[in-house]
Amino acid sequence: MSTQYVLPSATRRVKLTFDKNGDPAFPIVTSPECFKQNALGVLPPRDVIPVIFVPGVMGANLKLKDGSPAWMPPNTTLEGIKAVIGGIRLTPAQRQKLYDPNNTEVSYEGACKVPDSVYWLTEEEARKRGWGSIHAASYLAALNRLEVSLNDQYTKPGRSEEDGNYLLPEIGAGRFLGVPDTKPRPASARPDYEGLAAKLFEAWDKPELPALSEADIKKLADYFYPVYAFGYNWLRSCEDAAQELVKMIDTITARYKTGYFRCEGKVILVSHSLGAHVTRRAAQLAPDKILGVVHGVGPLVGAPVVYRRFRAGTEHSPFNIGEWGFAKVIGDTAEAITPELSCSPGPLELAPSQFYPSGWLKFQHQPSAFGETKILEEYSLPKADPYEEIYKKTTDECWWGMIDPALIDPAGLYVGGSDDPLDICRKAIDTAKTFHQTIGTYIHPQTYGFYGTDPGKYKAFGHVTWHTDYRGGDLPPDLMRRKDVGRTVKGKSWVPADADTAQVIPVGDEIRWYENQTPTILFKLLNEKDQAGDGTVPRDSGRFLEQLNPKMALGIAGYDHQTAYDYDYAYDAAIYGIIRIVQEAKPVVPWNC
Repeated sequence: MSTQYVLPSATRRVKLTFDKNGDPAFPIVTSPECFKQNALGVLPPRDVIPVIFVPGVMGANLKLKDGSPAWMPPNTTLEGIKAVIGGIRLTPAQRQKLYDPNNTEVSYEGACKVPDSVYWLTEEEARKRGWGSIHAASYLAALNRLEVSLNDQYTKPGRSEEDGNYLLPEIGAGRFLGVPDTKPRPASARPDYEGLAAKLFEAWDKPELPALSEADIKKLADYFYPVYAFGYNWLRSCEDAAQELVKMIDTITARYKTGYFRCEGKVILVSHSLGAHVTRRAAQLAPDKILGVVHGVGPLVGAPVVYRRFRAGTEHSPFNIGEWGFAKVIGDTAEAITPELSCSPGPLELAPSQFYPSGWLKFQHQPSAFGETKILEEYSLPKADPYEEIYKKTTDECWWGMIDPALIDPAGLYVGGSDDPLDICRKAIDTAKTFHQTIGTYIHPQTYGFYGTDPGKYKAFGHVTWHTDYRGGDLPPDLMRRKDVGRTVKGKSWVPADADTAQVIPVGDEIRWYENQTPTILFKLLNEKDQAGDGTVPRDSGRFLEQLNPKMALGIAGYDHQTAYDYDYAYDAAIYGIIRIVQEAKPVVPWNC
């Protein structure tokens, strides 16, 4: 005679863990009969599609090879204050040593918090998946949310819709894109997916996007999606990072080919910012190992702000304490930025490539207080090759050159080497050029993405502009060949009005004269963001994705570059893209049990 047990409805959810063989396990303990709650452990599907998140520049934690921290960005207000104080105290030589691409490596010891409400992994498992390698304040919320959205698609697993078990908003709303709500519903009904979809559709402004079907969502539920983070040394070339990512894909997929799980051997890549360069190249190297890619705020063809920072330091408003603090940490002068980045291919690969619209470096003249400001189009650069026309030009060669050779090697790291500092810098620029040429216009065939189009609060530098209000007559015809006779590390250059050689006598900060009383021409880099974007990447760079024939490219306004995945409409775009990519996976076949 057998006894039938009726389980009580009260349950407590327990976290998924993994045993020494990598199979799912649930940590539970025995309890007395008076304790009426049951433990609920939700087994993941046996078929696995790993998801790998690839962060942007400065998004991965770095340490020196001796183990001491190099780049460990702050995660709390107190850490932020300490970081600002530390940034103010750092000398250029110390900055160069901290950010030496040849003496740094990824640190996996960063903050790695997993809330109790995320049942699909523990902090121990998250660390195994590399979550400690990336900046927690920028990315952990998004990683945790991905775990829930992809693996807990319903609010109450195991319950019926009558019990209030509904699809999560970011999934349910996708079923009603462009579909009007014609059914008035009482307050107790399921979430207003139609209303959410209408707002989503308005934010995306892509009427041709099809709504998700019931079959699409059911297929999403057929797989387990362990979320990984790929921290990489962003000081080195994205080529190096891409090759490491391909190796990581092999390691991850091998983990799910034994025991309880099985894996087709393909992953989904989700990128942020510079991570688009890394994922595009990884997909180019191993397209058959990647099911699809989602790019978030990728600078597909670079960002002009890179040039500006080499001449004026990190941009900031004196009235914005957050921007001011960030600039102090990163470096608010050319003297601080140049030794950090001039010999590092990764950051240089963020500079506008040959595919960025030409003429983004502008020169303007306002000849009188009430005169019209004119863009000097004949001087706009680049005409064809930004590497030779702009990046390799030095302040010793022309007043607007990007690199000041005297600022490259304050720590003397290259003294006695076979190449001088400027040669090493120019080799890094060549590496960036080669990388840009290699990825060209390639994207994975299953590519989805979004980019910033905010025309107000989050504008970006679509162009960088040198401005002068010199009123001593016409500008000299050989203006672009003149040498700087009085530059600063904060974006100012004094150019001779007549002669190329003369002794300069400073008078104040804004006016300088030759000893023969002939004035110089003062040019200043404007701190005016001139194009819609996300605060960092301009629209011209982000929307280049549309020219590459992706499955989806959405221009979305309303968010800052660094926290793009925390903005609901952008995050929902990523989830929509992932669901579409999943439809390309081979159908699940029953297991032989």
